Amino acid sequence: MPVPTQSEIIGLFKLIRPWSMGVTKKIRVGCDHDGGYVLPATVLQCDAIVSVGIGPDESFDFELAEKGARILQYDHTIEDHPLRHPNFIFHKKGWGVRTEGDFISFDDIFEHLVSLNPKKAMLKFDIEGGEYEVIEAMKPEHLAFFDVLACEFHKFERLGDRNFFESVKNTFEKLYRTHVPVHLHANNALTVSAYLCQGVLTPTLLEVSYLRRDLDQFPGLSTDPIPGPLDRPNNPGIVDLCLNVF
Repeated sequence: MPVPTQSEIIGLFKLIRPWSMGVTKKIRVGCDHDGGYVLPATVLQCDAIVSVGIGPDESFDFELAEKGARILQYDHTIEDHPLRHPNFIFHKKGWGVRTEGDFISFDDIFEHLVSLNPKKAMLKFDIEGGEYEVIEAMKPEHLAFFDVLACEFHKFERLGDRNFFESVKNTFEKLYRTHVPVHLHANNALTVSAYLCQGVLTPTLLEVSYLRRDLDQFPGLSTDPIPGPLDRPNNPGIVDLCLNVF
């Protein structure tokens, strides 16, 4: 199959270019390095959080738990969560296309969520590149249930591969149908944080925050700098990546 063209690469990134919000402000939740996210303040109204991929830092989950949200945590790579909180509900499972072995499908995750009878919910995931196939497998009505999304997207160094490019494009298009990207940040935690793909400066790892389309007005593309004032380098020893070109 032919490799993606420069215009296709640029078109892909336009799908996650942030829009301004008419009413909602942005806030930062979590620590001042890897593990913190910039989100629409709507997240503070969410009483249930699905948090997939915990790793060594739970500052994001802990801050929202302290505000009263119940946190459904999923991670098959750790034995237990590093912090304790009565609002944490931990499952030693990863998010997979189907429930088998160490993995749990989103259908089953969603059953856990609705058992909490939430009024408003948020989904956060960081699953090291497995996000594309599981999002493609999600039921649209499950995705549309969430007010706010905090997403980590990986492996952009593979965008020159047509099959991978199409998987990423399908994922971004699916998210865009129900949610609007409102914040974008390049994660600089990897040894190689960016490269050129068809002449386009391409971060290897991106953080994107979304707000559901019916929850605000989006008057136009955001003019905020990338990184913005609430952003912090994931690796504090390295300067943050500037994405204003997008």
